[in-house]
Amino acid sequence: MDCNKVLRASRIGSLCDRSLFYSVNGAEETISEKSRRIFEVGKVLEPVLISWLRSDGWNVKRNLFVHSNEGMELSINVEGGTISAHPDCVISREDSGLILADVKTMNDRAFRSLKREGTIKSHPQYADQLTIYAQALRNSGYEIDQLAIVALNKNNCEGYIDFFQFEQERYKALKERAERIFACDEAPEQGSRFQAWCCQYCGYSHICELVHKDTTVGNEEVPATDNQEVIDAVELLSESRDMEKAAKELSDDAKEVLDKLIRQQGIKSVRCGNLILILNEIKSTRLDTSALKKAHPELVSEFMKQSSSVRYDLKEVA
Repeated sequence: MDCNKVLRASRIGSLCDRSLFYSVNGAEETISEKSRRIFEVGKVLEPVLISWLRSDGWNVKRNLFVHSNEGMELSINVEGGTISAHPDCVISREDSGLILADVKTMNDRAFRSLKREGTIKSHPQYADQLTIYAQALRNSGYEIDQLAIVALNKNNCEGYIDFFQFEQERYKALKERAERIFACDEAPEQGSRFQAWCCQYCGYSHICELVHKDTTVGNEEVPATDNQEVIDAVELLSESRDMEKAAKELSDDAKEVLDKLIRQQGIKSVRCGNLILILNEIKSTRLDTSALKKAHPELVSEFMKQSSSVRYDLKEVA
């Protein structure tokens, strides 16, 4: 068994055991240009978030090793190999102890999910990553009990810090997972945490025999296109639907707050900065088509008019 195997803490939260096996055994990883650019943007924006933390009164000890090999390179030796850890920073201020923080840039959907549900539920892979970092720092003499994700919404530059506690049981489970991966002589099954969409973004999909891509509709294989104009249009359609879903979630969240603090208090209008919120009661009358069909089916049938339209459905290949 190769005891020189290394598993990066940033990967340990992966949903697929098989991808971890390929990683620790030095398999060639392919990274798309889009993913590479996302990583580069995050790297550029990290010092911006650090400067904002300092402006907000936080003391920040940044780990420069992540970008320049000057700083903390930590590791945890476990059976069969080593877990490497390169934490972003440790933050503190007068009303807190030391807090281990990791900086993340996110799209709007991921950012709102983080704010609404917290790291452990919305981004458990980040909680896993920070848990390993924290244990490595604790092994080095740091008193770390509180962890944090410092997030930036790339859509509107909103910042947010989500705090959560270090859990020894979580670390124990991650250690056992790492040791299990290190002990494998051949690629294991994907594991209980696996989700099919992982294959679409996996850098090892080109060598994995278990990758499944459903490229059929009905029983027919769907032909691929290399027409970039069509590809761009389909990606734009997908993005617009993501935005529609995000907009609805935002609207629902806002209405929930306003119903409680404004409508239920009997307030009819309120000024918020340069915006005025006005509550208008809308009454409408609609035709009960179900009742009409039941009472007068012949009449409904007589006045029915058939029409046709095209609906563009999207299916992710996974």
